[in-house]
Amino acid sequence: NSDYSLLSKQMIFFFSLVFLPSSFSLFPQESETREVKLLTGLWDFRMDNSSARNAGFHNEWYRKSLKETGKVIQMPVPASFNDLSEEATTRDFVGWVWYERNVFVPSRWDDEKNLRVVLRFESCHYLCVVVS
Repeated sequence: NSDYSLLSKQMIFFFSLVFLPSSFSLFPQESETREVKLLTGLWDFRMDNSSARNAGFHNEWYRKSLKETGKVIQMPVPASFNDLSEEATTRDFVGWVWYERNVFVPSRWDDEKNLRVVLRFESCHYLCVVVS
């Protein structure tokens, strides 16, 4: 019985060593030279339900507020939109979806020359297009 308990503790320790450091090291860490701005929260969201799934690009939804293009819903980010509804049209949707959120950035971002801003997306299926 004590051998089982010892083995159990060793396995937990082993998995802690293997999985915890790797999961924390994958995210940018804030430091003196790096600022991290999280964009989690509620975003405006719309699925492109057009037959060709490209009405958003064809009608240039990116040129105006997403709310002006049709019905939007508030979507929590991070989350999988497919898991937030029991409706088959949402749950099984494959195609372009649009997210929009206004954010405030530090005014110094306008003042600094050669400022490099990196956007890190954690849950894109295979492609993301960013429009500012």
